[in-house]
Amino acid sequence: MKTCPTKIETLAASILQKLPGISAWRHRFLVRLFALWPAFLGRRNFTNLGRQGEYSEYTYRKHFAKRMDWLGFNLEIVNQFSGPDRIIAFDPSYVAKSGKNTAGVGYFHSGVAGKRKWGLEVTGLAAVDLEDITAYHLEAVQTVGRHSEETLPGYYAEIVEQRADELLQVSKYLVADAYFSRNPFIQRVVDTGLHLVSRLRKNVSLRYSYSGPQKRKGRPKKYAGKVDLLHPDRSVFFLVNALRSATTKAYAGVVELKAAGIGIKVVIVHQLNEEGQIKSFKIYMSTDVEQSAEHIIRAYRCRFQQEFIFRDGKQFAGMEAGQGRDWLKIDFHINAALTVVNLAIAAHHLDTPAVSRDAFSMSDITNAYANERLALRIFSRCGIDPNLPKMKAVLNEVRNYAARAA
Repeated sequence: MKTCPTKIETLAASILQKLPGISAWRHRFLVRLFALWPAFLGRRNFTNLGRQGEYSEYTYRKHFAKRMDWLGFNLEIVNQFSGPDRIIAFDPSYVAKSGKNTAGVGYFHSGVAGKRKWGLEVTGLAAVDLEDITAYHLEAVQTVGRHSEETLPGYYAEIVEQRADELLQVSKYLVADAYFSRNPFIQRVVDTGLHLVSRLRKNVSLRYSYSGPQKRKGRPKKYAGKVDLLHPDRSVFFLVNALRSATTKAYAGVVELKAAGIGIKVVIVHQLNEEGQIKSFKIYMSTDVEQSAEHIIRAYRCRFQQEFIFRDGKQFAGMEAGQGRDWLKIDFHINAALTVVNLAIAAHHLDTPAVSRDAFSMSDITNAYANERLALRIFSRCGIDPNLPKMKAVLNEVRNYAARAA
């Protein structure tokens, strides 16, 4: 029995119409896949897709093996729903996967476990709206096919280089954790036109630039000594009053990062005890020396919104449940799961005014879609029209059954 399309289905159809190279058959398949995905019961693998979807298992396997412009699709969502003040979050994530014959499988660091585990790794690119504090998935790139002589930071830098033109449409700031505040990653990112915002390790070597008189002979003096992170030179570093509190002092200045050989904007944040003495400190950086200290700190802190996309993708969208073993099917499955989270945020969270929004819950959305799909299936088999006023009330009650907070 024909019913009205869901919000996710309608939004996905409108975005697919804007993408070039999508055939009518591919368009129809993707729209129906996005409609099915959040309503799925059980593990989202090819066997269950064939059981619950409108196509055979073979058809799903065939479509998952075709390339899809996930970055272009999600850019449309970002441009439609986010504000102008955005950053690009960059973070590799561990994906559980058993077996030995899957493309790219190996030992990768798991932040949750705090150690290396057997499985897959994907590098997530996300846009984060700094005003709305909302992250949008852009693309997940599997760590596969790395040459034996290529360093891991170099491999990650290549991911950015290949997508630089699209990423610059989102923001000029790429934000990553302290692992990426090294070469060749920094220089290769800067060469694309992007700026890196990151944290620095406490043993980092920073140098003051020298601008005084030079000797008449010999090599010109370029540096005026190493930065003491506990006692920065107040002629170079200024106190940031906007970041000051009873337990915090922040200093910002432009110095040189010795490991990369470039000038960077540094923000040193001192954590104080009750006596006003320094008990710990953190160092933030940006390759854009004109970026404000407040914006650097805000950008770095907001990058953690990307972790909620991974969480929802793994817990509620079947990101780790795929059956594919070649990298194309893995790429399609992981990006489809994370893109459904994007569609759910846009269709069911951002459609409500900011002042009246509750916390976003992917669990509630998948629960409502599954309840609705099952109820419509029962109505169809019983010959009941779901568009009758009484049935609409029943359907609304069933849809919200067992809803819970995130």
